[in-house]
Amino acid sequence: MSDDPLATVRSRTQANLFWRHLGVAVEDARPGWVRLRLPVRNELCNAAGAPLHGGVLASLVDMAVGGALATMGAAAAGGVDQATLDVNVSFMGAARAGDDVVAEGRILKRGRSIAFGEATITDGGGRLLAAGRATYMILNSERTPA
Repeated sequence: MSDDPLATVRSRTQANLFWRHLGVAVEDARPGWVRLRLPVRNELCNAAGAPLHGGVLASLVDMAVGGALATMGAAAAGGVDQATLDVNVSFMGAARAGDDVVAEGRILKRGRSIAFGEATITDGGGRLLAAGRATYMILNSERTPA
């Protein structure tokens, strides 16, 4: 892992095909915290001109907490050193094409094998769109995902 949390998460973004597909950009990171930005495009909405699909917001919660966790442990080549166990998302607002959404994730607690985090997603004006929590299993070289 790099000593630079921002470089770590940016490297993860480039290695993860889904992050690249969505167009997620890493704006900032420090140990246990990350800020991501996603420009909303019609391809990510329910239909042209409709709100951003809720699955994208849920994915951003997972990405923000996972990105924050990546700043705290072993190298995270596309997330292979951690596995999402649970994600819970509450939706409070809508974003449309032309907006940017910002996801901030932070780790609440990191144990030896489990980590807990939370994320908020806002629009470019700071209006809350979604909030969620995620739980991760921390994998090591002796443990592989099923």
